[in-house]
Amino acid sequence: MSGLPAGAPAGAAALRAAALSRVAAVRAGLGAGPVPRGLGVAVVVADLDIAAFVRGAAQFAVGVPADLREGWYRTFTRTVFLAGRPEAVAVRHPHRLVTPDGNLAWYGPAARGALLPLSRLLRSFKGPRPVEVPTGPLTVTVPGPPSGRTAQVSVAVGGVSTGAYLVHVHHLIAEAVLRGLVGPGDTLRVGHRRSLDPAQFHDALDPARAGAVQTRIAGSGSDPDRLALFGVLTPDRSEGDH
Repeated sequence: MSGLPAGAPAGAAALRAAALSRVAAVRAGLGAGPVPRGLGVAVVVADLDIAAFVRGAAQFAVGVPADLREGWYRTFTRTVFLAGRPEAVAVRHPHRLVTPDGNLAWYGPAARGALLPLSRLLRSFKGPRPVEVPTGPLTVTVPGPPSGRTAQVSVAVGGVSTGAYLVHVHHLIAEAVLRGLVGPGDTLRVGHRRSLDPAQFHDALDPARAGAVQTRIAGSGSDPDRLALFGVLTPDRSEGDH
């Protein structure tokens, strides 16, 4: 994310400042241990259930071993999504986490070479465009003893493909977990909107608040040179404190 464009539309300055703040945070790291280089994650998807995906992403990130957390975080939680049935590749490629229905499985974090055979075996997961999401609010609980804590999650889906949605949401949730904003037993209240107006998330985009929120900012699908806000995760401190 170096060389971020200085866009002209309203909110571009706020998006750029928030994106640069995220880059700086990732480069600084978590300060949580060794930094193995080039780590990535693969997710095999047979059928996409949004609630199961959000829950699985959080559960997987919670369970990442301490000696791999820093390395994966510093690759901006690099993740690829592959189409296939986890059970069909389980013998040669043991997963770290699989959802109860067997439709989603996570592998890694591992060096790119270790995940390459799985990537070569399966094609990229595509899905419909735009992505199909629940029409109403979605409540997901991260596995673990109830914590009494919640996090509000807003995700933009207008014109967003299923593949892009997976990327945006996985980065948003995984980084929030690795940074301690989301933990076991927390509740995620997920709302999908056509778009996220930077003006409505002014506080979340303020670099001074970067330590207390998680955002997902990337190039717009229609104009890769223009930044857009795809996700915001804000812990609700009134119901608990991390």
